[in-house]
Amino acid sequence: MLNNKSAYLLFSFSQSENMKGFGTYARVADVILKKFGGELIIAGVNASSISTFEGNWPTETGLSMIQFPTRQHLEDFWHCTEYQEIIEMRTAILKPNFTIGFSNN
Repeated sequence: MLNNKSAYLLFSFSQSENMKGFGTYARVADVILKKFGGELIIAGVNASSISTFEGNWPTETGLSMIQFPTRQHLEDFWHCTEYQEIIEMRTAILKPNFTIGFSNN
């Protein structure tokens, strides 16, 4: 059952020219995600830190990954009032693509 396996929130994003305010968002989001057992595994790496085996990774695209103990932890984080209140801080700066993945273990 997927609910008992680790869940990963993967997101790619294109950095905007104006990243002002992202540091504030990141600090607040980090406090919230830790309440739900989230751990930032990969933090905003870009093409210079990514080895592409196939296809092309755009140089302006970053990648981040957060691990949660379970899918429920991830969903509770995403839908909690505290996080919903700061999403606009992120979307004003970045337009990410989010994907959820699950551990096979």
